[in-house]
Amino acid sequence: MGWLHLRSYPTAEALSRFSEGLRRLALRAGKPNLYHETVTWAYLLLINERMERGGRDAPWEEFARRNSDLLTWQPSVLDAYYDAVVLNSALARAVFVLPRRTASG
Repeated sequence: MGWLHLRSYPTAEALSRFSEGLRRLALRAGKPNLYHETVTWAYLLLINERMERGGRDAPWEEFARRNSDLLTWQPSVLDAYYDAVVLNSALARAVFVLPRRTASG
């Protein structure tokens, strides 16, 4: 869904729409605490970067093939950018926290 949002909207609008949609989904499921702002934004920003590097108009199948690390939960691609303590914090759940590590690339 993040990929589709980034194909359909400018980045800032995609972040806003996607984040709000996830918040509503978690709320409707009765689990608003499941929403995690840092994970949501970090993944969307990584998807956006990869789309830019690999051709924004590439079809989903090609994007998924080139970026399989984004589709694997464990280990998470975010492990290269964040310590587990940071991602497990209440602050990271509530607001986007900038990464403290840098991934090579």
